[in-house]
Amino acid sequence: MPIKPFKSIDEQLIILRARGLKIRDEAFFKEYILKNNYFNVINGNEDLLLVNPPVAGQKLYDTATFDDFVRLHKFDKILTNGLTSILHDFETRLKASIAKNFCYFYCRTTLNTMQYTNKNNFNNLSVSPQHAYTLYHDQYRKIVDDFDEFLIFQPNFLYTLTKYNDFVDARIFSTEGAHYSPPADCCSYQDGSRQIVVPLWVAIETFDFGTLIRFVHYVKSNVMNGILKDFGLESADRDMFLNSLDIIREIRNKCAHFSLINRFSTSLSVKVLPVLVNRLHLHPMKPARTVRGNLKHAAKLSLFDTLQVLGMYESLTRLKKPLKALIYQNNRSFKKRTYDLNERMLERMGNKNYKDWKHVLY
Repeated sequence: MPIKPFKSIDEQLIILRARGLKIRDEAFFKEYILKNNYFNVINGNEDLLLVNPPVAGQKLYDTATFDDFVRLHKFDKILTNGLTSILHDFETRLKASIAKNFCYFYCRTTLNTMQYTNKNNFNNLSVSPQHAYTLYHDQYRKIVDDFDEFLIFQPNFLYTLTKYNDFVDARIFSTEGAHYSPPADCCSYQDGSRQIVVPLWVAIETFDFGTLIRFVHYVKSNVMNGILKDFGLESADRDMFLNSLDIIREIRNKCAHFSLINRFSTSLSVKVLPVLVNRLHLHPMKPARTVRGNLKHAAKLSLFDTLQVLGMYESLTRLKKPLKALIYQNNRSFKKRTYDLNERMLERMGNKNYKDWKHVLY
């Protein structure tokens, strides 16, 4: 793709009209583009509205209007907001499950509050046969090799926790040093005469999603089985659950960056295990293959398949209304001549069959 020179909104308007796009209200066009970014509104959706293939090598619109672009762009924002809400609910459940199950086994007394910082209460994957660890040669190498560098095992963990998080108030989460001695191998931090003691269910609210994933990789089977049970899974589902977290993190990051969600796919670096592909009948864009006798795992899931993964753990029903509204509005407002806009939209999101979408979202 050649580098494109900057163009003013007036120049962009002229180009779009030359391609056949109908723009009835110039003032509205300029205001909307200024507020929402030309790339997201036009470039991000133009392949849905251009004549395909291009006529004489030129981009041309058939019956499309700027209102069609606005409708698609607004749908994407609503879909992203709904998905962000679902992801928030999932992350909240995950944090609660981790804290509950870990504390049940290791932090049940006041003295043992900080046992979640004790390496001995976790599986050190770096000393096991790490090369045999599932997906070690793909996305888990760093998780396995960098066990000792994990956030909660660092000597300054408590200091950093209280210094950079206002709600972790050292005046509240502390006790007189004379009444508390930090257990061996646990993190400790003394502020004056007081020992800082922060429970896991408080500290975990500061963990990003990547830290949660590493925590779950490292927990022992007693804790892991409790987490799996909370999500309706069995102990044999450990690898599938961890792989699900990889995929969920991908779409979480996409939503966080306000990118067009209807163009979403997971990255090639995030591999998908056969157990997950088979269980949900996924269709990775990069299928699994064997190279020189070695299995290369599948990768690159569409939005539709990614939602199927998330739907194993959270209800997706709040997404059905905006999708249904878009289908209805396109049928009512878009003038079909050379293509079906709804079919194009659904296909780009991973499945052009609306009945399949209704099955996943209902």
